[in-house]
Amino acid sequence: MNQPVPTLVVDAGQSSIRARLQVDNKPVFERTFAPLLTHQPLMPQLGKVVRAVLLQQPATDVRVAAALSGLTPLNADPGSVLRSCQDVGVASVVLAHDSISGYLGCLGERRGSAVAAGTGVVTLATGATSYSRVDGWGNIMGDAGSGYWIGRAGLEAAMRAYDHRGAETAILDLVQHDFPEIETAYIDIQSNPERVALVASYAHKIIELSGQDQVAARIVDQATDELSLSVGASLKGTGWTHGSRPAISWVGSILTNPRMADPLRSKLEREWPNADIVAPFGGPLEGVAQLPDLPASHPLYPLLHVAETTEAGTTPVPPASGSRTSLISNDENSRLQTNRDIA
Repeated sequence: MNQPVPTLVVDAGQSSIRARLQVDNKPVFERTFAPLLTHQPLMPQLGKVVRAVLLQQPATDVRVAAALSGLTPLNADPGSVLRSCQDVGVASVVLAHDSISGYLGCLGERRGSAVAAGTGVVTLATGATSYSRVDGWGNIMGDAGSGYWIGRAGLEAAMRAYDHRGAETAILDLVQHDFPEIETAYIDIQSNPERVALVASYAHKIIELSGQDQVAARIVDQATDELSLSVGASLKGTGWTHGSRPAISWVGSILTNPRMADPLRSKLEREWPNADIVAPFGGPLEGVAQLPDLPASHPLYPLLHVAETTEAGTTPVPPASGSRTSLISNDENSRLQTNRDIA
């Protein structure tokens, strides 16, 4: 009888890093860490999280599945995480951009479009054999409609109100509560090493205000316009038409609030009248947990980055569809299979 394989599931975002050790899909240990700093190397940050969990909750032959904000083909190196964590029981590592785990958390095996909206936002769609990613380009170049985007718009609106350049808004009161010396708030925020998460933290307050504050309402309306636009672009990018019946879902903290979710649903129903707008299959961690067992036939499978150990001397596995290469590690007497396609 096969022994259950422990899986360490890691959802690494710009607001926090959540880690869950589970066996047979049943959680046995959970821990939350400080946010992922996407302007710093990602793999060392992930390695520290993996080691911290497994030193606190030891296990052997662990599969690590991690989804990271800001993951690219250039910085995805599952082999380095595996090498740094083999001594604490890690046997394999699979990495993905958090858009992939967001999609799987929303739709699982279904085809359609999924929005993962938190501090940042990325929309991913799949067709019969293809995929399309929209946005997820970070707070400087994109993430339209995200928590950061809403928070940033609210902070600007507050300062416009303070300068009498814009309409009065209760958002200014929120900022002044946190920064009594309002004219130095921008210095305090810019110098904060977790400034992205700090700015995004205003999103929930702005969304709550949207029921009685016109400026907040305008920001929320614009945010849902952006998210609806991204869904439409992702579906069209994978061949869906307005007469089709794709599945649409979303996951993420800002979309748990009906003041965001209800108008987004209404806009999508008008634009895609035949779509199935469904509740998410699970949360981000449930999406990450699907990565190690994602079937090779899934359109998102080529986007995974994988490294695993096997017995020394095994003949390298030929590349699968041009996406997988094999590396021999003489120092550690293991074989690492690494997929380095796009994320």
